[in-house]
Amino acid sequence: MTSTRTLHILKLAALVTLCAACSAQAFASCGDTLSALATSAYSHNLSQKVGPQTQAQNGSGSGSSSIVGFWHIRFVVGDNTIQEAFQIWNQGGTEVHNPNVDPRTSNICLGAWKAVGKRSYKLVHRVWSYDGNGVFLGTINLSESVYLGHKGATHTGSFTLDFYDPDGNFQFEVPGNVIAERISAE
Repeated sequence: MTSTRTLHILKLAALVTLCAACSAQAFASCGDTLSALATSAYSHNLSQKVGPQTQAQNGSGSGSSSIVGFWHIRFVVGDNTIQEAFQIWNQGGTEVHNPNVDPRTSNICLGAWKAVGKRSYKLVHRVWSYDGNGVFLGTINLSESVYLGHKGATHTGSFTLDFYDPDGNFQFEVPGNVIAERISAE
């Protein structure tokens, strides 16, 4: 009972710290964006679980059966979009993520991906997290499992954000869904 209570107190303290460090109006960096995203999601999800997203419906577009390309993505927790970004899945298994934050605050993040089945992919994305004053808060591990929709114009799936303090100790996890639409030059 005591260790559960202590864990809840630590989670609440992390949430308060993240709320104080982040603003819904302006984010300091990719890491801060994810911190704010998680703060919002964590407070929204204290009493509910997020279920897996259904597979994408028929889409229009390039007809690609590859995840490689340029995407507009949304991270969703419950009914709330908590972040949007542009994302490039590169041939060779690397990813570039550009969230909609002030570009003066270093808003480019990087990741790696692999195919795990027909039209199914896993992405790992690591972020150094800082507050608006440049204080190191730790790391954030973003993981995505996505399914490429019919004709390759969409992908949907789930994500988790795992937060670690500066010493590498796990703090908490925030789950949600990711929804994406391919951007193509037509």
